[in-house]
Amino acid sequence: MNWIRRPRVFVLDDESVITESLVRVLEMGGFEGYGRCSSSEILDLASELTPDLLIADVALGPDNINGIDVAVYFERFFPECRAILISGDPNTADLHRHYRRAGHNFTLLQKPIHPRELLQIVGDLLQHLRIAA
Repeated sequence: MNWIRRPRVFVLDDESVITESLVRVLEMGGFEGYGRCSSSEILDLASELTPDLLIADVALGPDNINGIDVAVYFERFFPECRAILISGDPNTADLHRHYRRAGHNFTLLQKPIHPRELLQIVGDLLQHLRIAA
């Protein structure tokens, strides 16, 4: 199966090394990867390009909106966009459950994430953009 078009995957993490690494993995997997290190930058990018999937760190630096709130924004304004939340803090599971109870169905992954696992999950979440060859 092929893509209707290469899916656009936005990556939001306040650590540039993680952002750049994830974008490289996504591009090697056949996706268009766009990385930003602040919530305001990712929201600006979304005003220019429609995202198909957001990968966002839950806990961002003090000058940022948290990744879950960014995902909620994307869910509202880009209803076809899927979201993966990533975190190195096991305590974010409670916050994730709170949003789930509020009706937000985001995938939560713990850092570090193996590239093959990430590509598999991204591909599964974007299955609706595939066409039969």
